[in-house]
Amino acid sequence: MKQTILLLFLFLSFTINAQGPLTKFGINMANKSFAIGYYEKEGRQVATIPMIHVNKPEFYKMTKQKIDSLRNDGYHVFYESIDTNVTDSLKLDLLMRKFRQVTGFALMDYMDSENETFKSLQKAKYVSQAEVDYGVNYKTDHHADLYLEQMIELFEKRFGEITLNDCDTTTPLGKKYKCSKVDESKEYYILNGIRDRHVLDEIEKSSAQKIVVVFGRIHVMDLHSKLQKLGWEHQREKTERINEFNK
Repeated sequence: MKQTILLLFLFLSFTINAQGPLTKFGINMANKSFAIGYYEKEGRQVATIPMIHVNKPEFYKMTKQKIDSLRNDGYHVFYESIDTNVTDSLKLDLLMRKFRQVTGFALMDYMDSENETFKSLQKAKYVSQAEVDYGVNYKTDHHADLYLEQMIELFEKRFGEITLNDCDTTTPLGKKYKCSKVDESKEYYILNGIRDRHVLDEIEKSSAQKIVVVFGRIHVMDLHSKLQKLGWEHQREKTERINEFNK
């Protein structure tokens, strides 16, 4: 049975490129620059919707409208989600702790009361993308992301086995991570590098004429240049400001 660890999480470094940190200020700044990107190659079309995985309900109401509209126009939805097929609880715990050592955070819902990293957002009445209907149908849409076990396997093939220390094994997953220093290049590799490569492969091999990629904002920013390197021409981009976030 497939277990969903955390739906649609983004690059959680506290120095997140142009998006800014995952704080109220950073989220509001990202909302102000929300835009759907459009690309074309050999008669095929790709649209990209940049998700922010913690936000106010108004944001997800809007994304649902956008995704529904594109779906009605014949677009196939490719969505982001780190899932796992591992059912053994001990093996899954090991994988999650290995992931945390590389990234510095655990695969937990942002709004989980045991997730200490995002207490301030929990108090600010934001909601997690995983808790609302934002337009993706997990039963019929296309899962275009890697599984946790695939991510760890690819990482260890490149960098060697991840060895946990005593702190890694004894610190609860929800606690702030202080067991070792995070290598930002390795963090980027596991969070963005291999996952971006995977969704690009999924797009290239798909027979769908129209695809809408519903991924985190940082992924979409990276995909902008990577799609063009693969011959996808950037067509147009419309920025839509989102109101009512400061109420």
